[in-house]
Amino acid sequence: MSAANLPGKRLTLDELTDFLKLSLECAERACSNGLRFDFYDPRHRYAVLLLWTVLDFARDVIALAQVARYGAIAILTRSALDAYADIANLGDHPDYWEHLAAADASKWKQLLERASRGGNPMLKALSEDELLPLGRRKNAQELKALQAKGVEKLDIDERFKRAQLTDEYESMYAILSSEVHNNVSGLQSKYVDWDDDSVGLVPTGETSSHSHHYEEPCVLTMSEIVIQSTEKVLELLNHGTAVMSPARSQLEHIWKRAQEQEANAGKLLRQRP
Repeated sequence: MSAANLPGKRLTLDELTDFLKLSLECAERACSNGLRFDFYDPRHRYAVLLLWTVLDFARDVIALAQVARYGAIAILTRSALDAYADIANLGDHPDYWEHLAAADASKWKQLLERASRGGNPMLKALSEDELLPLGRRKNAQELKALQAKGVEKLDIDERFKRAQLTDEYESMYAILSSEVHNNVSGLQSKYVDWDDDSVGLVPTGETSSHSHHYEEPCVLTMSEIVIQSTEKVLELLNHGTAVMSPARSQLEHIWKRAQEQEANAGKLLRQRP
């Protein structure tokens, strides 16, 4: 066991990034090892596409961490958590893919109808496309067929509930959403520096010393999302998950250290006069 892995030693961002690399390598090995699925089965296809985007988010997080550009890590992690909720639902509910299709069709219905009305210069090319009427008919037919079966777009809280991720939705997802939506409290934490004598904006391109610094928990969470997303998809496709064992065993070790670290931090706070 190396010094970096000794129990009780603080987890560093470099160590967590290395673990994310390991998780990604295991997932890539699983995907390049003859991943067999029915492309024409929407459940299979959507699951694989969502896994692909999770792995892309993980690559982006690694790249950002390596160059110390942390601002977008929280945003990418929130998007990956969103994708994982859908992957979990696809694995657990055979007809869940229809809700994804309904969400997609609903969004396109709004956009195509707006383009058809004209008057929006940003939609001019789409409104003049000769395929627009065909696209509207096809989209309307798909949406009508889904609605006839009682299938509708699910709200985000319902998607997480069905995936048994309500705790994650009410905690991490809610916190990271403030980063996505540029909530002013998050912006002030990130870009305002203050001490006993002064207060002011940090220089552009820099982050306040008072920033929430979500990068470490986000990198760890991204690793877990990569592992669990890959395992869920492999199970859905009737593949074994042994390829993820190196990352899975390391995850248990790192989470234990993270929990010990959090508990120790709590003790220190309680001991303060």
